[in-house]
Amino acid sequence: MQPAHPSDDGPVLDVEVRCVRCRYDLRGCRIFRACPECGLPAISSVSAHADPGISELSHPSDPGSAAAAVAAIAAAPLVAVLLQGSGPAMRQVDALAGRGSSFPSQVERPAWLVASVALAVAAAVAARGLSEARNPELAASLGRGRTVRLLAALGAWSAVLAAAFVASLTPLGDAQSFPLVALAAQVLPSALALTWLSPVLARVGALSRNYREARHGQQSADLVTITLVACLGLWVTLPAIRGAVGDDWALVAWALAAFLAVITVLGLAYLAANGWVIARSLRRPRIDPRRLR
Repeated sequence: MQPAHPSDDGPVLDVEVRCVRCRYDLRGCRIFRACPECGLPAISSVSAHADPGISELSHPSDPGSAAAAVAAIAAAPLVAVLLQGSGPAMRQVDALAGRGSSFPSQVERPAWLVASVALAVAAAVAARGLSEARNPELAASLGRGRTVRLLAALGAWSAVLAAAFVASLTPLGDAQSFPLVALAAQVLPSALALTWLSPVLARVGALSRNYREARHGQQSADLVTITLVACLGLWVTLPAIRGAVGDDWALVAWALAAFLAVITVLGLAYLAANGWVIARSLRRPRIDPRRLR
């Protein structure tokens, strides 16, 4: 295979490679160009030698929207968790400074609104990029059920945060326990979103031939689901623990919750990084040149 300049359409095929759709001989065609006969990307036919079952999926019909969808669903949980982490952090600063506790309207309310919007935007971008109209092959491989479940979970998480924001505008928002109620309401939708994100990220990563990132992204989503639920559970039950067993055990529970929060943020960041690598590959697919020899 002839070497290529970094700015052109890839190396020239100097061996016989038949198009998997029309059987046209692609000898002399550049690897990132389309088949002159049927328009199928040449990289799809080349990759068929290594992955025959997904040769049609190595190049999405709309790579930009597919990449945006994967990046959005991988980064949305991290954004939502980081935004809401500002509330407990500021409350702890207030407690250490002896200023008392702030009302939700002063701390959590902006985070709830922005996180809700971020999750809704991610769901909308994913619905567009993974739709049958934009990327029919990718949508067929993912399966409608997986995509619908993930989008429903992201939408439910966004709706819970929006409801918390609206409720904080009423007298209910002045209660000191209201932030804990909002956290408790997020346990189920956040766990479902991460649970259903795992197979989607694994499948898309495999299709883009980022097998390591697909495996690590799936493992990160599975681990973070456990740590996030445990962390939220400890934060919600912290007042009950303090009242039942005293301040010493409450301090232990608080330290464990803080540790789980750090692990959760790191896991979500790693999940977002793997999603970003997969998204870049969808936008500009590559293959291992050794497979052509």
